[in-house]
Amino acid sequence: MKEFFEQLEKMTAAFQDPEYLFLVLEPLMVWGVLFGLIGLVVTYFLKNEKLQVVSLIVIIVSALTVVPYLQARGSAQERIESVYKVSDPSRAKGFHTNTLDRREHRWLYLALAGIAGAAVLVGPRRNRLGFGLAVGSVAFSLYAINYGLWMQYQDSLAYHANLKQNEAPVKDKIRAQPVEEEKKTETVSAKPVSQPKKETPPESATRREVRPLTAGTQ
Repeated sequence: MKEFFEQLEKMTAAFQDPEYLFLVLEPLMVWGVLFGLIGLVVTYFLKNEKLQVVSLIVIIVSALTVVPYLQARGSAQERIESVYKVSDPSRAKGFHTNTLDRREHRWLYLALAGIAGAAVLVGPRRNRLGFGLAVGSVAFSLYAINYGLWMQYQDSLAYHANLKQNEAPVKDKIRAQPVEEEKKTETVSAKPVSQPKKETPPESATRREVRPLTAGTQ
Protein backbone atom coordinates (compact mmCIF):
# COMPACT_ATOMS: atom_id res chain seq x y z
CA MET A 1 0.00 0.00 0.00
CA LYS A 2 2.87 2.36 0.75
CA GLU A 3 4.31 1.78 -2.71
CA PHE A 4 0.92 2.60 -4.25
CA PHE A 5 0.73 5.98 -2.55
CA GLU A 6 4.33 6.77 -3.47
CA GLN A 7 3.62 6.05 -7.14
CA LEU A 8 0.42 8.10 -6.95
CA GLU A 9 2.35 11.03 -5.50
CA LYS A 10 4.97 10.84 -8.23
CA MET A 11 2.31 10.63 -10.94
CA THR A 12 0.52 13.65 -9.53
CA ALA A 13 3.77 15.61 -9.61
CA ALA A 14 4.42 14.41 -13.18
CA PHE A 15 1.17 15.99 -14.40
CA GLN A 16 2.65 19.37 -13.52
CA ASP A 17 5.35 18.79 -16.12
CA PRO A 18 4.08 20.02 -19.52
CA GLU A 19 6.40 17.60 -21.35
CA TYR A 20 4.50 14.71 -19.77
CA LEU A 21 1.06 16.34 -19.71
CA PHE A 22 0.80 16.82 -23.46
CA LEU A 23 1.74 13.16 -24.01
CA VAL A 24 -1.12 12.11 -21.73
CA LEU A 25 -3.68 14.41 -23.35
CA GLU A 26 -2.81 13.58 -26.96
CA PRO A 27 -4.45 10.10 -27.10
CA LEU A 28 -7.73 11.54 -25.77
CA MET A 29 -8.19 13.54 -28.96
CA VAL A 30 -8.08 10.27 -30.93
CA TRP A 31 -9.35 7.43 -28.77
CA GLY A 32 -11.79 9.52 -26.75
CA VAL A 33 -13.45 10.78 -29.92
CA LEU A 34 -13.40 7.23 -31.36
CA PHE A 35 -15.12 5.70 -28.32
CA GLY A 36 -17.71 8.49 -28.34
CA LEU A 37 -18.32 7.93 -32.05
CA ILE A 38 -18.79 4.18 -31.61
CA GLY A 39 -21.19 4.81 -28.74
CA LEU A 40 -23.16 7.34 -30.79
CA VAL A 41 -23.60 4.94 -33.73
CA VAL A 42 -24.48 1.94 -31.56
CA THR A 43 -26.98 3.85 -29.42
CA TYR A 44 -28.61 5.29 -32.53
CA PHE A 45 -29.57 1.79 -33.67
CA LEU A 46 -30.63 0.98 -30.11
CA LYS A 47 -32.87 4.08 -30.25
CA ASN A 48 -31.69 5.24 -26.83
CA GLU A 49 -31.48 9.02 -26.83
CA LYS A 50 -30.00 9.30 -23.34
CA LEU A 51 -27.03 7.11 -24.25
CA GLN A 52 -26.64 9.11 -27.44
CA VAL A 53 -26.34 12.27 -25.39
CA VAL A 54 -23.72 10.59 -23.17
CA SER A 55 -21.74 9.59 -26.28
CA LEU A 56 -21.92 13.16 -27.59
CA ILE A 57 -20.64 14.47 -24.25
CA VAL A 58 -17.67 12.08 -24.48
CA ILE A 59 -16.93 13.49 -27.96
CA ILE A 60 -17.19 17.08 -26.67
CA VAL A 61 -14.83 16.53 -23.73
CA SER A 62 -12.32 14.67 -25.90
CA ALA A 63 -12.38 17.38 -28.58
CA LEU A 64 -11.95 20.21 -26.08
CA THR A 65 -8.81 18.47 -24.83
CA VAL A 66 -7.05 20.26 -27.70
CA VAL A 67 -6.94 23.50 -25.67
CA PRO A 68 -4.84 22.28 -22.69
CA TYR A 69 -2.94 19.99 -25.05
CA LEU A 70 -1.67 22.83 -27.23
CA GLN A 71 -0.79 24.88 -24.15
CA ALA A 72 1.27 22.03 -22.65
CA ARG A 73 2.89 21.25 -25.99
CA GLY A 74 3.87 24.89 -26.48
CA SER A 75 5.43 25.01 -23.01
CA ALA A 76 7.39 21.79 -23.63
CA GLN A 77 8.49 22.68 -27.16
CA GLU A 78 11.53 24.75 -26.21
CA ARG A 79 13.09 22.03 -24.07
CA ILE A 80 12.32 19.24 -26.56
CA GLU A 81 13.83 21.19 -29.45
CA SER A 82 16.93 22.01 -27.39
CA VAL A 83 17.43 18.29 -26.69
CA TYR A 84 17.25 17.27 -30.36
CA LYS A 85 18.95 20.38 -31.71
CA VAL A 86 22.40 18.98 -30.92
CA SER A 87 21.94 15.26 -31.59
CA ASP A 88 19.52 15.44 -34.56
CA PRO A 89 18.41 18.87 -35.88
CA SER A 90 15.93 17.28 -38.33
CA ARG A 91 13.92 15.89 -35.42
CA ALA A 92 13.70 19.30 -33.78
CA LYS A 93 12.51 20.78 -37.06
CA GLY A 94 9.93 18.01 -37.47
CA PHE A 95 8.53 18.56 -33.98
CA HIS A 96 8.29 22.31 -34.61
CA THR A 97 6.47 21.74 -37.92
CA ASN A 98 4.03 19.32 -36.27
CA THR A 99 3.24 21.85 -33.56
CA LEU A 100 2.42 24.53 -36.14
CA ASP A 101 0.23 22.08 -38.05
CA ARG A 102 -1.71 21.16 -34.93
CA ARG A 103 -2.31 24.81 -34.11
CA GLU A 104 -3.62 25.42 -37.61
CA HIS A 105 -6.07 22.52 -37.25
CA ARG A 106 -7.31 23.53 -33.82
CA TRP A 107 -10.52 24.70 -35.50
CA LEU A 108 -11.35 21.07 -36.36
CA TYR A 109 -11.71 20.02 -32.73
CA LEU A 110 -13.47 23.22 -31.71
CA ALA A 111 -15.95 22.79 -34.57
CA LEU A 112 -16.52 19.18 -33.56
CA ALA A 113 -17.19 20.20 -29.96
CA GLY A 114 -19.58 22.95 -31.16
CA ILE A 115 -21.57 20.66 -33.46
CA ALA A 116 -21.78 17.88 -30.87
CA GLY A 117 -22.82 20.43 -28.23
CA ALA A 118 -25.58 21.73 -30.49
CA ALA A 119 -26.75 18.16 -31.05
CA VAL A 120 -26.99 17.68 -27.28
CA LEU A 121 -29.05 20.87 -26.89
CA VAL A 122 -31.43 20.12 -29.74
CA GLY A 123 -31.60 16.36 -29.19
CA PRO A 124 -30.19 13.89 -31.69
CA ARG A 125 -33.56 12.18 -32.24
CA ARG A 126 -36.09 14.97 -31.73
CA ASN A 127 -36.23 16.48 -35.22
CA ARG A 128 -34.36 16.75 -38.50
CA LEU A 129 -32.07 19.46 -37.15
CA GLY A 130 -30.95 17.25 -34.28
CA PHE A 131 -30.44 14.33 -36.63
CA GLY A 132 -28.41 16.52 -38.99
CA LEU A 133 -26.23 17.72 -36.12
CA ALA A 134 -25.67 14.10 -35.06
CA VAL A 135 -24.64 13.21 -38.61
CA GLY A 136 -22.32 16.25 -38.63
CA SER A 137 -20.79 15.04 -35.38
CA VAL A 138 -20.11 11.65 -36.97
CA ALA A 139 -18.48 13.26 -40.04
CA PHE A 140 -16.27 15.63 -38.03
CA SER A 141 -15.35 12.82 -35.62
CA LEU A 142 -14.08 10.69 -38.51
CA TYR A 143 -12.08 13.62 -39.83
CA ALA A 144 -10.61 14.37 -36.38
CA ILE A 145 -9.69 10.71 -35.80
CA ASN A 146 -7.94 10.45 -39.16
CA TYR A 147 -6.04 13.71 -38.60
CA GLY A 148 -5.10 12.75 -35.03
CA LEU A 149 -3.71 9.37 -36.08
CA TRP A 150 -1.74 10.98 -38.90
CA MET A 151 -0.18 13.55 -36.56
CA GLN A 152 0.63 10.85 -34.02
CA TYR A 153 2.53 9.06 -36.76
CA GLN A 154 4.40 12.25 -37.68
CA ASP A 155 5.37 12.81 -34.05
CA SER A 156 6.52 9.20 -33.82
CA LEU A 157 8.84 9.80 -36.75
CA ALA A 158 10.32 12.72 -34.85
CA TYR A 159 10.57 10.88 -31.52
CA HIS A 160 11.48 7.28 -32.25
CA ALA A 161 14.60 6.48 -34.25
CA ASN A 162 13.75 2.78 -34.47
CA LEU A 163 10.91 3.26 -37.00
CA LYS A 164 11.63 1.84 -40.45
CA GLN A 165 10.90 5.18 -42.11
CA ASN A 166 13.87 6.72 -40.30
CA GLU A 167 17.49 6.25 -41.20
CA ALA A 168 19.28 3.61 -39.20
CA PRO A 169 21.59 5.11 -36.56
CA VAL A 170 24.29 2.59 -37.58
CA LYS A 171 25.01 3.13 -41.28
CA ASP A 172 27.74 0.50 -41.74
CA LYS A 173 26.51 -3.05 -41.37
CA ILE A 174 28.48 -5.16 -38.98
CA ARG A 175 29.18 -8.58 -40.50
CA ALA A 176 30.57 -11.60 -38.74
CA GLN A 177 33.90 -12.88 -40.03
CA PRO A 178 34.11 -16.43 -41.46
CA VAL A 179 35.40 -19.08 -39.13
CA GLU A 180 38.59 -19.66 -41.15
CA GLU A 181 39.45 -15.96 -41.13
CA GLU A 182 38.86 -15.79 -37.42
CA LYS A 183 41.26 -18.72 -36.88
CA LYS A 184 43.92 -17.09 -39.06
CA THR A 185 43.51 -13.83 -37.21
CA GLU A 186 43.86 -15.56 -33.90
CA THR A 187 46.96 -17.46 -35.14
CA VAL A 188 48.66 -14.30 -36.38
CA SER A 189 47.80 -12.20 -33.40
CA ALA A 190 48.72 -14.88 -30.90
CA LYS A 191 52.04 -14.26 -29.25
CA PRO A 192 54.41 -17.14 -28.52
CA VAL A 193 54.12 -18.24 -25.00
CA SER A 194 57.41 -18.00 -23.19
CA GLN A 195 58.42 -21.23 -21.46
CA PRO A 196 59.17 -20.88 -17.81
CA LYS A 197 62.83 -21.23 -17.00
CA LYS A 198 63.82 -24.24 -15.01
CA GLU A 199 65.23 -23.36 -11.69
CA THR A 200 68.67 -24.76 -11.07
CA PRO A 201 69.49 -25.65 -7.55
CA PRO A 202 72.02 -23.30 -6.03
CA GLU A 203 75.57 -24.57 -6.02
CA SER A 204 77.07 -25.12 -2.63
CA ALA A 205 79.91 -22.93 -1.67
CA THR A 206 82.23 -25.96 -1.01
CA ARG A 207 81.97 -28.58 -3.79
CA ARG A 208 83.01 -32.14 -2.84
CA GLU A 209 85.90 -33.44 -4.92
CA VAL A 210 85.20 -36.79 -6.61
CA ARG A 211 88.25 -38.94 -7.13
CA PRO A 212 88.51 -42.09 -9.26
CA LEU A 213 88.71 -45.38 -7.49
CA THR A 214 92.21 -46.82 -7.26
CA ALA A 215 93.34 -50.28 -6.33
CA GLY A 216 94.01 -50.26 -2.74
CA THR A 217 96.64 -52.12 -0.95
CA GLN A 218 95.54 -55.41 0.43
